[in-house]
Amino acid sequence: MSENENKILVALDGSQRAFKTIQYLCSFKPFLKKELVLHNIITRVPECYYDLEKDPLSYDKSSRVKTWELGYRAEMEDFMEKATSMLIAAGFKPEAITCIIAQRNKGIARDIMDEAQKGYDALLIRRRGGAKMLLPLALGSVSTKLVEKTICLPVILAGIQKINHSLLIAVDGSQGSKKAVEFVAQIVEHSDCRIVLCSVLRDFDMYDEKKKQKKSIACITTAFEKIETAVRDAGQILENAGIQRKNIVNKIIQGAESRADAIVEAAGQENCDTIVFGRRGKSDVTSFDIGSVPWKVIHGAKEMTVWMVP
Repeated sequence: MSENENKILVALDGSQRAFKTIQYLCSFKPFLKKELVLHNIITRVPECYYDLEKDPLSYDKSSRVKTWELGYRAEMEDFMEKATSMLIAAGFKPEAITCIIAQRNKGIARDIMDEAQKGYDALLIRRRGGAKMLLPLALGSVSTKLVEKTICLPVILAGIQKINHSLLIAVDGSQGSKKAVEFVAQIVEHSDCRIVLCSVLRDFDMYDEKKKQKKSIACITTAFEKIETAVRDAGQILENAGIQRKNIVNKIIQGAESRADAIVEAAGQENCDTIVFGRRGKSDVTSFDIGSVPWKVIHGAKEMTVWMVP
């Protein structure tokens, strides 16, 4: 996939927090060569409010409702204009930016997911949105639904930590982690980004549950070799994408009690602003929408940006 084919859907609600999403796009330089679709969903008031027009005593109330709705659309159009100006000033090409203001249909999360299936390469959202009436966007509601259910493309959860173009990718030898590396390679190709390839081995990974005993030295050696191979292959993918070897760091952590905690701690130690991982790891439990480790990382890395790759 060439850099010009990357199209990112950016979910916005017109709040001050949403401007931080625009600032994130402006700060992360590899995005400058991508195509952006700024997307907002207007939540209309229930149709029953318009029935009030039939009652002379309620006309004033229905009029105020219409005024609110028209006013909100005007505010959103103004937001989109300002956001577009910020992006162009940062270096985005004007023709690479599209603005969509859509009426709510099935619900905010479902409407965003429906739009996301129309040929995008990633979905960008914030952990929390604004507090505008009738338009909630917070982790725990809309954002949580998008993280859980958007399995057709990578989800980028924008944080507030200052961007220094240093990303940590969780590598565990699974197909999911390989896809995460490939996605990063597509996004940051031919850039000066620093990439930390991090693999975490816990003590009980070396324990044979069936035999209820420690695995043999040969098994332990094989496990380490597999991880080393996965990290080496990941590095080669990045090098093939134009990332210089000096900007790729291999970090293998042994004996960790918690993979998620170890990943977040490593990201902090390496001064990374972004953590990237596959939605599901080696267990690949298909009954879950997202693995337990990614969820723990999302909650542990509160200020960092998190990329989840299906």
